[in-house]
Amino acid sequence: MTLKKHFYPLNMLLLLLTLGVGCSNDKASKEVPVQIEESPPSVSGMPEGKLIIQLSDKEKDELQIETARVSSNIQNYRLQVPGVVFPASGYVSIISTPLDGRVSAVMIRDGDPVRKGQELFKIESLVFGNLVAEYLQGLAEERFQTTRLERLKQLVEQTISSKAELDRAMSDYQRASAASIAAFAKLKAIGVPDHEIEALKSAENIDPSLKIHAPIGGKFDQRMVELGQSVNALEKLGRIIDTDKVLIKGYLSPEDARSIQMGDSVRIGRRDNDQLGIAAVVSSVNPGLDEENRSVVVNVEVHPEDGWPKPGETVRMEIATRSLGEVFAVPLKAVTYDGNQAVVFVKKDESTYEKRGIEITEIQDQFAIVNEGMQEEEEVAISQVFSLKALSRFEMIAEE
Repeated sequence: MTLKKHFYPLNMLLLLLTLGVGCSNDKASKEVPVQIEESPPSVSGMPEGKLIIQLSDKEKDELQIETARVSSNIQNYRLQVPGVVFPASGYVSIISTPLDGRVSAVMIRDGDPVRKGQELFKIESLVFGNLVAEYLQGLAEERFQTTRLERLKQLVEQTISSKAELDRAMSDYQRASAASIAAFAKLKAIGVPDHEIEALKSAENIDPSLKIHAPIGGKFDQRMVELGQSVNALEKLGRIIDTDKVLIKGYLSPEDARSIQMGDSVRIGRRDNDQLGIAAVVSSVNPGLDEENRSVVVNVEVHPEDGWPKPGETVRMEIATRSLGEVFAVPLKAVTYDGNQAVVFVKKDESTYEKRGIEITEIQDQFAIVNEGMQEEEEVAISQVFSLKALSRFEMIAEE
């Protein structure tokens, strides 16, 4: 009897709790339609990942999206490029010794003006002395065989000597002539000029000193040896730079370099001066990337003005070029990113926008240059871009 009295209040409490939970569930189920009374924008999938965003009248009035028309046929534009000055090809020469020896005379200093053919160094070399002796021996043997051949020709005509002896004399003469020509070529190969070789024929003694001459005119730079120093064959002695022409290498990203062509006009200016001074054209474009900075190198040859620019300086280059094929200029305010993909929102009508991926080739001023993903006369949203991006993800967020 006592046990029943204790259970009765407990049963009543459980019944009241059950009724309370049921009522709250019924109330919640009735409130659900109220939370989604205003339907979200329609987001439908399109081919190739395109999305169509349909705005309601209320959203259209609240967002007040501004648009801009995409301009096409961008033909001419300018690229700002950093450049480094180098000696031009054919206007710089490395001076080296062709033979082992010892520096017996130095007739030049760093910075001295040099004329073509000027004597710069003397290299005392046993190897050179042997080459001179070989040349003189070859000349003497050729003269002897020439005289012998002429005498035998006369004897054969008088039937005093046989035809076989004449043939042997002709063969000896040809060998002697070939040896003389080879000795002459060896002297030419190590840089001995013709007038010095000619002078060897009348010299009473053999001078083993090889004279090193300037192959071009200009200014001497970077002397690398001293008087009395022993040198090996092909060792560098210094270099000559002719500053009448220099080579400027400009470094561009692979994307910017796509439109650069030979003959494009260039203006060269100082880095600390806004005025661009020297006019030139693109001489060539390297076919591959520079290994050090992973850039495409554009080569421009110019004649310095008033001693500027000099090799080793850095300059500023402005290249005027044109796009390859039809491209479109899209305002940067219209561009956003979905991951790594650049996208814009293209206006289809007053309430409809298409989310579309684009390919940007370069950025110029306040515009992105696009060569894929746009069509002529289309309009893109330039305000409320973030809101359109959020609306385009509504369906994904709802699923999560």
